[in-house]
Amino acid sequence: ERKMTTVTLTPGATLQREIEEKYLLGYDVFEITSQQAINSEVRETVRRVVRSLVGLEVVEEDTKKLVIQCLIEPSLLFPDRILRRLHMISLTMEKDAVTAFVRKDTKLAKTVVERDEDVDRLYFLLVRVVRAALTDATIADKLGTNPIDCLDYRILASLVEKFADYATDIANSALPRSGGRDVESTARSIEKAGATINRMHKDAVEAVFARNLARAQEVTRLSRDAATSIRTAERGLVNAKAETIDRLAPVLSALKAMSEINVDIADLTVTR
Repeated sequence: ERKMTTVTLTPGATLQREIEEKYLLGYDVFEITSQQAINSEVRETVRRVVRSLVGLEVVEEDTKKLVIQCLIEPSLLFPDRILRRLHMISLTMEKDAVTAFVRKDTKLAKTVVERDEDVDRLYFLLVRVVRAALTDATIADKLGTNPIDCLDYRILASLVEKFADYATDIANSALPRSGGRDVESTARSIEKAGATINRMHKDAVEAVFARNLARAQEVTRLSRDAATSIRTAERGLVNAKAETIDRLAPVLSALKAMSEINVDIADLTVTR
């Protein structure tokens, strides 16, 4: 049976970061102790970090002490399943972000931003599980994984999480657009680029899981299509107003970055 690990922390400006760090390192119990009464600000910080990390619960609380425990067993959490869930959320986030921007749908954009919190929670969870598998051979055996797989999971999760961050950036830019033929033409190009990038993301991640080199090569081909649509959108901004350019330029930059991320994901595809 796996031994529970405990860490003792003290209230301070870096408390949230310390809890997150120890969570990623695989600690099970977090004891927060103080010589003085723990104030409401510290307690709110603890509750905020508990909500942001999967499996954490406050199990003990008094005037000078708070105890958090991670109630999940890492050997029961398969990294590939967490990754697939992470991938599906990021996939829908990108699609909805582009739709929200093109259609000026601020409500849809807000849901994209909210889903980024779910991505972060799953990303931290996966890092915790991968670290546990790397440091405990028993857990790795139960999960049917090895150090090379763990490295791939870690890199893939990081790229998917960054992809979701860019989707959030696009959603945050979902503001009303001024009229004009150039702007409408640009919006159509953005929509086309978004659809291509969404397909790339799906193919890239599935290529890694299936170890399908042909599908990975298709991602590279699609990246050229995405680049063409983005360049068309950029040309549509030549005569646009300054405020329109300021609003659209970050979106085009995010789409370029997402396309590059998809190629990087596809490059993780190996056959063995």
